[in-house]
Amino acid sequence: MLDSSYSDDVRSNDITSDNAVIDSVGVNEVKSNGDKSNGKKNHIIEKCFECFVKNGIENTTTRDFCAAANVNANTLYYYFVSKNHILIECVNYGFMQLENAFFVALKEFEESSFDIFPRLANIGFDYAPQMRFLHQAVSSPSYDEHREDQFKKWNAICDRLGQNLAEYFDCPIEIIKDYINEIMTLMSYFSLWGSRDMAAIQFNRIFVDFKEAVINYRKFAL
Repeated sequence: MLDSSYSDDVRSNDITSDNAVIDSVGVNEVKSNGDKSNGKKNHIIEKCFECFVKNGIENTTTRDFCAAANVNANTLYYYFVSKNHILIECVNYGFMQLENAFFVALKEFEESSFDIFPRLANIGFDYAPQMRFLHQAVSSPSYDEHREDQFKKWNAICDRLGQNLAEYFDCPIEIIKDYINEIMTLMSYFSLWGSRDMAAIQFNRIFVDFKEAVINYRKFAL
């Protein structure tokens, strides 16, 4: 069961302290403090995400979060109202990191280079522990009210990747959409119970079919 406890004393002290800061500084200083606050929050989310990936949801404690982020409980619960709130933020962070890795990789290769696919596959393979946590989190009963939105976000990531690859290979997205879905599904399955060797075999099959489809399209398009 996720820990939803929250200290009213902590909440009261933090709000009073924050108001005192706002009353005592100028607009520019408030903006600066806001930037620092966001940076601090993002740092905490990153470290909490690492804790979840390492220990799993049930085995991760507030003490783990604090030790990893080098903060005390008051600071932690200034930014987050509960462990469930931290979980939601970490899920968003995890999917964002995976999406960023994909699109950074696209910029590393020349357009129409099929070498991009082994790179994308390796990103998925290397991200398996993080994907395992994301599956666990999204499947958790505590995530019920957010699950549909997260599935929409995941589908949007797949769609954006497909659109970018269609532009990358200068072909209609309809030509490659099914292959992208296969690749993303394979990455998900591998993170849960598959072996890397078996996943590599399946990926090579998808890659060969994808490459053939793009080459055939180019022949008929000329």
